[in-house]
Amino acid sequence: MKKLSLCCVAGLLALTVYLNPTPANVEASAKSVSGAERTVYAKETSAPAGQTSDYNMTCVKLEEKERWILDEVLSDYVSEDVVELTDSGIDYSIGDWVDRDTHTYLFFTKKLPGGTVYTAAGYAKTMDGSYVYFELSSPERMTEQQVDLEITKTFGNPGASEIQAC
Repeated sequence: MKKLSLCCVAGLLALTVYLNPTPANVEASAKSVSGAERTVYAKETSAPAGQTSDYNMTCVKLEEKERWILDEVLSDYVSEDVVELTDSGIDYSIGDWVDRDTHTYLFFTKKLPGGTVYTAAGYAKTMDGSYVYFELSSPERMTEQQVDLEITKTFGNPGASEIQAC
């Protein structure tokens, strides 16, 4: 009876590993990004009613171009953040997944001791056809329209210096 149970568990484990299509090079490339390879953009943009709001953009060039692999990379980055926050005892919440033609992102709220940080983490296609992983953060809650506008300004404007820096 024990042998039968052990064989069933081993079979389920083998099936699970087989069905998980994450290639090793995706995991390696997601983990190989050092802090020096990240580019940070601090933008001050106009908010409604004449107020100003700070957006911080961090991006990392990606070698992947297939959407399902890019989704896996996004999940890996967010999972790393979740592990760090959980280990630190910091509250967080993950919001909606937004999928567009040229970019995909999800909302991620971190309740840090210094205040809440609202983040849109995702990937976007640049003008040269490559992709970047980005994190757009703000101390104020962001809407899909605001995130889409910032992504378009940063990665969709052919004259933008941010594209060249990533």
